[in-house]
Formats: sequence, C-alpha cells, structure tokens
Amino acid sequence: MIRAINVIMLVVVLAPVVVVVWISFTPTATFVMPFGSLSLRWYREALSYPGFVDAFFLSVEVAAIASLITVAASFLAAYGLVRYPRNAAPALMGIFTAPLLVPAVVYGIAMLQFVNRIGLYNQLLGLVLAHAILVVPFAIRSLASTIRSVPEELEWAAMILGYNRVRMLSLITLPLCTRGIVTAGLFCFLLSFSEVTTTIFMSGPSLQTLPVRIYNYMSDRIDPTVAAVSALVVFVSLALVLILNLLGGFRRMGSRLYP
Repeated sequence: MIRAINVIMLVVVLAPVVVVVWISFTPTATFVMPFGSLSLRWYREALSYPGFVDAFFLSVEVAAIASLITVAASFLAAYGLVRYPRNAAPALMGIFTAPLLVPAVVYGIAMLQFVNRIGLYNQLLGLVLAHAILVVPFAIRSLASTIRSVPEELEWAAMILGYNRVRMLSLITLPLCTRGIVTAGLFCFLLSFSEVTTTIFMSGPSLQTLPVRIYNYMSDRIDPTVAAVSALVVFVSLALVLILNLLGGFRRMGSRLYP
C-alpha cells in the first residue's frame, strides 16, 4: 500500500516535468505533445533569443556568488553552534532557519523594503544578498551535520601540537568537510538558480534572472520556446542533482537537512 502511494506521488510530481520536456520537441507553434516527428525548432529559437541567454548567465552569476557567500558564512556559524554550544544555540539555530517559516511573498516584500532603503534595489548586490539569506537555512543545517561528523579529538590533538585555531580549521576541519561543503554549495546553487518569487520583487527590467524572464515572456506571448528553455533548465538541474548524489547521496543529504 505504502509502495503504491509512493509510486502515485512520484507520478504526480514528475508528470508535469515530463510533459514540459515532451512539448519542447513539438514542431508546431502551439503547445502540442508530439506523437510523430520530433523537432529541435524551439531549442534553436530559445538559444537565438538574447533575453534568455543573458538571463541564463545572470542566473548563474547570482547563484554562484550567493552560494559562495552563503557557504562561507554558514560554515563559520555552524562551526560555532556545533563546537561551542551554549544555552542560546537552539535559539540561534531557530533564527538562522527562520526564512523557511516566512512565506516567499512576505519575504520578498520585506527584502524589497530593506534593499530599497540601503540603495541596492535593482542592483546585483541586492539580489545576491536576498538569495544568500534565502538559502542560509539549508546550508547551515547541512554544514552543521557535516561538522558533527568530524571527530573533535582530531582538533584537540592539533591544538595540543601547537596549531592555532585558524591553522587547525584550514588543515584539519575544512579538508574533512570538503564533500559536505561542495554538496551544500551545489544545493544552494540549485535553490538560488530556480528562485522566482522573491526575485520578482528585487529585480527591475535590467536585472532579470532566467525564471523571471520566462515568467515575463509568457505574459507577452505563448509558444513552445518557454518549454524548450524549461527543458534546458531541467537538464542542467538534473546534471547538478546527479553530481549531488555522487557526492553525498540523496538519503545523506536529507538526513543532514532534517536530522
């Protein structure tokens, strides 16, 4: 029974993605699932449309910078919470994961007010800041679990042998956490790359990521070009997910996020 429910849920979750990818190969100008000849016409249209190409590179830039900032800051925060637990540690973890409890629309409006006051509206730095805060909960929980897996005795031994804190972290802890750090970075990249709700509030006409560009494109016209772009995003995301699986495995990643 449980297995049947799992199969039904998988079909419900994956069916829309499969349909979009299938439609992207249609040779006609309407959203039709091709059962005869397949065509790459709309992939050529998507790649020749400058708006999509520019938006793709902007999304990659924002996601990469936000992931680097998030992982670096989250590692230090997670290390402090794991190695120096105080009474305030649970409260601090709750604060770090608070963005998960806030609806995306509310968070987008709040960030819009914040970046507008500090003069970063429609600026790359403002968008990166919003994405970095948004993915912090996922990074900090994953990295906290990774740091817990490193034996503390190794750090004590290094300190006894004369290493200072910075040298011990760079030579002992960081190398042992490399796989977890890369996994958290890729996961943050995926979340930031596909984020759309908050980005709509944060970006003006000159700063549109790929999800926002797709949304605006569909507001003006409807043709299978968006299906081709969506399929390309699915292929890129699938490649990153496979890398994630090779590095840590979905089960291990899930246990890190929800221990």
